[in-house]
Amino acid sequence: MSEKKLKLKEIPPSYEYNEERFELIEGIRYDMQAAPAIRHQQLVTYFLKNLEDTCAPDGLILTSPIDVKFNDDNECQPDLIYIANDNLHIVTEKKVIGAPDLIIEILSPSTSNNDKIHKKAVYERFGVKEYWIVDPTHLYVDQFILTDQKYILAQTYGNKDSIRSDLLTCINVDLESIFSRLLVFDRSED
Repeated sequence: MSEKKLKLKEIPPSYEYNEERFELIEGIRYDMQAAPAIRHQQLVTYFLKNLEDTCAPDGLILTSPIDVKFNDDNECQPDLIYIANDNLHIVTEKKVIGAPDLIIEILSPSTSNNDKIHKKAVYERFGVKEYWIVDPTHLYVDQFILTDQKYILAQTYGNKDSIRSDLLTCINVDLESIFSRLLVFDRSED
């Protein structure tokens, strides 16, 4: 039995999986942390469940990591997005190309500046109808509504309020049921 030896150029390269997480905002690359805090992930999960329970028949709900490409200089990874059924044409196999109907960002110490300023400006400019900023420390949600191509702060909801949307009528988020479930930690680990 003879063995054929492969030359170096014939050996297929080994595939190394290396998922790079970053966002592109106004042509500037922002690297993302490897893993968000537990509280952040709890909020993503609870908002996802709530939206799934109320809006799944009316659209698609996705969580990060999901690329949302607005143009060549702006590709973000929001924490949660909702895309109404009549807007599903923006969804491709690998990413969303265009403006979701709702974007939810949960603030983290490393991303809050981008979420509140830079990404908010991008979402506004490219026509995201609603943008929610969730503060996991102070337990409130700012709901911005796109009106005449500008975000207007429709309301700031506290931890005992329910969020409703005039634009996305399936939405009814009970914040008390979400915020009351958050774990409280006695210490932090790095």
